[in-house]
Amino acid sequence: MIETTSAGGLRERIAASRTWQTLRAATWLEWQARGNWTNPILYGIYLIVRPMTTSLVLVLMYWLVSGAHAHGGLFGFLIAGAAAWTFVDQIVAGVPQAVLADREEYAMLKYVYITPARFLVVLIGRALPRMLVAFISFTVTLAFGVAILGVPVDVRMINYPLLLLALVLGFVGITALGIMLAGLALVLKRGAWQMPQAVTGALYLVSGAIFPVAVLPVWLRDISLGVPLTYWLELTRRALLGSRIGETFPIASTGAILGWLALTTVILSAVSVIVFRICDYFARERGQIDRTTGY
Repeated sequence: MIETTSAGGLRERIAASRTWQTLRAATWLEWQARGNWTNPILYGIYLIVRPMTTSLVLVLMYWLVSGAHAHGGLFGFLIAGAAAWTFVDQIVAGVPQAVLADREEYAMLKYVYITPARFLVVLIGRALPRMLVAFISFTVTLAFGVAILGVPVDVRMINYPLLLLALVLGFVGITALGIMLAGLALVLKRGAWQMPQAVTGALYLVSGAIFPVAVLPVWLRDISLGVPLTYWLELTRRALLGSRIGETFPIASTGAILGWLALTTVILSAVSVIVFRICDYFARERGQIDRTTGY
């Protein structure tokens, strides 16, 4: 009875906390903003069709080079990378652009700033619905690849604990990177809208999203191994396709890759918070919270 009362009191304190209320409101706001352009049924169809079309583009490129009947290890490597990359596309590029839209299209960012809510918590809440949308795209892309394209993924052989751990750590690192870019977007005078896409495009090339990092030049490979996304993509592929898929990866041990992912994620998270707070400070001091750069 005491334990039940204690648990109930803890839930009430959490529900009444400003952090939880901010997180819940920001999450609901982002979800409404994501789907307010159509009815829920059409939005659900959009969430299913969009990742399938993206995968088909990569498949057609692969077949054009390797032949229509080629289904080797690189094919699974490609589809798994494309499926996982939806998380990066949704958050790393999406969160900064959501901040810019609030500031320059809806002119509401200054009102968010004058509320008691911590803006960092608001950004985390804005990332959560995007993570859900990315997870739907991830699942649909893999299911489409297995059922229609013949991607060699056996649902009975998937390493689900490793996949779950990789996704959780990946969510932390991806959100941290999105928050850092959101801070930079606040202080940039030119190219604020293009910056998130430029960063994700560069990461798409160096992190092994569509081809092994082993084919990169040595200096670029060293940069790639300093990015947590590289380890996250490798672990996700190993969980889905087996450890043999990573034979060309510079680090053979799955445990070592997991350790590097955890370490680089912690470092990136700390750097992201510092960069965001610095940018947030200068944006406040220079009156850039309601500035318009789209001219």
